[in-house]
Amino acid sequence: MNYKKLLIQQQTFDGTNYRNVGPVIDTQASFNVVCQEFPFKYLPESKELVKRDWSDENGDDVYIPTDGLKFKAYDTDVKFLFVGTENNMHDQIVSFIKFIYGRNDGGSPLLAVYDEYTKIGRRGVIVDSISEDMYGYDDANNNAIAIFKVKFRVTDPVTDITLTI
Repeated sequence: MNYKKLLIQQQTFDGTNYRNVGPVIDTQASFNVVCQEFPFKYLPESKELVKRDWSDENGDDVYIPTDGLKFKAYDTDVKFLFVGTENNMHDQIVSFIKFIYGRNDGGSPLLAVYDEYTKIGRRGVIVDSISEDMYGYDDANNNAIAIFKVKFRVTDPVTDITLTI
C-alpha cells in the first residue's frame, strides 16, 4: 500500500494575493508525522442570503449573487500520527507544531494544505489549537506512535489547490 502524502506550504496573504513562503513540505519526510484523518468539506455551509421582509408581501425578498452562493469559513479537527523512535519523538513533533504555527525560521502561520488521499487542497488554513492529550504513545513497540489532534480554521473554503513536491 502506497502512503498518501499530506503536503503543506506556508503562505502570506496581503488582502488580494497569496504568496508562497518556502518549499512544499511532506509531513512524513520532514517530521515523521502522517495524517490519519483530514475531514475537508467539499462545500461547507452557505452564508445567509441578504433578504428583506416586506410587510405587504409573502415570504422574503432574497438577493442571490449572480456568481452563486457564498460559503462560510469552517473549523476541522485533523488527527495526526507520529511514527518514529521515542528518542526523536519530542523534537520532531515540536518542530512540526512550530512549522504549522509559522514559528519556524522565516515561516508564516498561513498554510496551503493538500491531502493526496482525498485529492482536496485548501489555502488560507490556520491553526486554531492543538489537543492537550497529544503524547499518548505505544511504548510496547520499537517505534513510538503518538496520536494528536490539531484544529484548523479554513478561511478560504472554496478555492481548490494542488501542491506537489
